[in-house]
Amino acid sequence: MEKLQAAIERARERRQAEAPKKAGRVYRGPAVLDPGLWDALPRLGTPPRTLLRNRVFVDNKTREATYFDKLRTKILQQCRDHGWKRVLITSATAGCGKTTTSSNLAASFARQRDRRILVHELDMRRPEMARIFGHKASAGIADVLDGTAAFEDIAVRFADNVILSMNQGPHQNPSQILLRDSTPAILDEIEGRYRPDVTIVDSPPLLATDDTQSILKFVDCALIVAAAEKTTTSEIDNVEREIAEQTNVLGIVLNRCNYMDDDYGYSYDYPG
Repeated sequence: MEKLQAAIERARERRQAEAPKKAGRVYRGPAVLDPGLWDALPRLGTPPRTLLRNRVFVDNKTREATYFDKLRTKILQQCRDHGWKRVLITSATAGCGKTTTSSNLAASFARQRDRRILVHELDMRRPEMARIFGHKASAGIADVLDGTAAFEDIAVRFADNVILSMNQGPHQNPSQILLRDSTPAILDEIEGRYRPDVTIVDSPPLLATDDTQSILKFVDCALIVAAAEKTTTSEIDNVEREIAEQTNVLGIVLNRCNYMDDDYGYSYDYPG
């Protein structure tokens, strides 16, 4: 545990010593947002008990929700300071909690109602977000990128200011889809029309497949989720190095930490 925290601290020092490598994205779209686009999407009415069972905290009075609100605020500050728009959430290996983190950020941004947020689930091998939010549909964001569905047909609103685009099950050829030249163009087109303040991208574990390598080239920054007692220091070093080669490292979240004080929360290593 101490070694992992020391690795996180070293990673923070490296980030602070380096200037950002990549400027923020510029969305091409209408000069003024059409609010009807957001209003036309169906509202996702997930029962609170389903969210709580899946460890998504919507009650801002809970300790857990406060941790994610702090993380949300740090993300917003860094995005504002650097002009970043598209934030990737990843981990070294499976089971670290990166989709739970992405889902709780969606819930946290729903409480920040003056910001519009898109959440894309680009983990097409082991998608979990639809299960977490209790959503069932015939298609998902993988089908949009594959050209067989329209974004408006698969997107739902978790809140008035938060849109989720999820997957209903594993896709056969995720790497091929993510490597297509059309994939970043499709995401740009969606964001150009809906004009979110921030887009969250839930991606596969970086060391498990080459999928996330394909995604890194069209995001502005990446947040790494590490699991206490599971993620190794060498894995953190490898993940951070691979991310830094293509985009900005936003920070590291130490998840599943059983030994921490109230000030450390979920043991987040905040960026900045």
